[in-house]
Amino acid sequence: MSGKPVYHITLSLIILLLYGGLNAQKSQVSNGVKLNSKVSNFKVLGKVSDKFVVERYGNNTHILDVYNTDLKNQMSRQILLNKNEFIETIWLQANSGWIIRVNNEKTTNYLIASKLDERISISQKPVVLDSIVERKDLLQANLRTKLSLNESKILIYAPIFSQGEVDYFYTRVYDINMQLISEKRIKEPSLLDYDFVKVIVLNDGSYLFVSKQDGGEDPAVYYFNYVKRDGTLSKFQFTPVKNVFKKLEFQIDNLNHALFISGFFSARNENKRERNGASEFFTTKLKLDNFQTQYTEIVPFTDEFFLKLTSKTSARTPPQLFTFYIHSLIPQIDGGALVFTESYFKTEESNASDSYFSLGGVANYNYSTIYNFNDIVVYHLDSTGHCIQQEIVRKKQISRNDGGSFSSFYVFNSQNQLQMMFLDEIDRYTHLSAAPVIDEAETESKSILNIGNKNVFPIMKMSKQTAPNELLIPSFNRNKMQLIKMTF
Repeated sequence: MSGKPVYHITLSLIILLLYGGLNAQKSQVSNGVKLNSKVSNFKVLGKVSDKFVVERYGNNTHILDVYNTDLKNQMSRQILLNKNEFIETIWLQANSGWIIRVNNEKTTNYLIASKLDERISISQKPVVLDSIVERKDLLQANLRTKLSLNESKILIYAPIFSQGEVDYFYTRVYDINMQLISEKRIKEPSLLDYDFVKVIVLNDGSYLFVSKQDGGEDPAVYYFNYVKRDGTLSKFQFTPVKNVFKKLEFQIDNLNHALFISGFFSARNENKRERNGASEFFTTKLKLDNFQTQYTEIVPFTDEFFLKLTSKTSARTPPQLFTFYIHSLIPQIDGGALVFTESYFKTEESNASDSYFSLGGVANYNYSTIYNFNDIVVYHLDSTGHCIQQEIVRKKQISRNDGGSFSSFYVFNSQNQLQMMFLDEIDRYTHLSAAPVIDEAETESKSILNIGNKNVFPIMKMSKQTAPNELLIPSFNRNKMQLIKMTF
């Protein structure tokens, strides 16, 4: 009996210290940069030395905006491209970076990398990495890059076509000095013929392709093509024991060299006219060396959980949820995981226009798409895979005709304490809030920034962590791009 009060006192102290840490954050905001039809997009690239770098871009224009630690704009540098060139990606490291682009000459495409130094100066002597025989339009549409979790390796890949079909997957892996680690042409039918799902790059330079064969009324089959650092390829297929609701999430545990597969199982309704919802959460962990199962955890939705989440009793047995999906999965050092799930759905709405005139006697209508990003449920899995907690975080984000750009949340690792950060509402006068990931059934969020007072509109899902205690958040408000730096 004496242990239980001590536990509650200790937990209360942890929460008090955590929220004390949240109150200690500082925020800075840059001046706004207007976007236009020529340069209408932007992306936070990261940090080089003590400089923050943002890319603004349009169809044929790429500009690097460089900010100092106080978010004062130091310079804006346009990347000059030849007529037949396009940029695939800009990869930043701690003290340098690379601009990876393609130069097309008739039927041959040259893969080129130009180095960025710590002053964000672009080298005039680019490195030719490889040549690829492919139509320029196909390569520009399909060439992709993927970074490892620690951003020390980059995979460059693309499907290469022949007579209208994928002939092979072109793959090359490089380190931060653009030294080639491995290259391979993958011709596995399971990758070429079925739906591409995801590619994951490990910190050691190996990588995993995931593809899917639809099973109709039966569970789909997932195929893994795992290419090790030495170029050897291992194959494996995974069939869930039940039909999957929506989609699966795949993530690598680099420390324990394993693969997590997480998702929801669909309920089986006797009445086929009824829409199936999710009735169980599950996670499977496989060893990458031999794809042997380490554990599988299945967590059914109970009446108690459904009531706590929705504040109403379930009309179905077993209880079902229709809007939740896997947002992300973060492996833990002990071999467990945190699985973040979120409620999301969108609806279409039409209203008769107030316009007095109509075309051909037909009433005019205005159409809107409404985006809803609501509650978060975090599943805490221990080292054996057992679910020790389902943590509920309340939020309600509703927006109209914005693609859901300002909605959802970002998971920030603040001094080894994970926090979910999101806007309370999708409104220019709302608050930026944070909720800690802790072993509690329900967690309250706390306001950490009044965005109305700062005249910003954060896009949390595009945030970039630039130091253990530093987060860079892009803002788009009244056609102006800004940066918000938060230091914890």
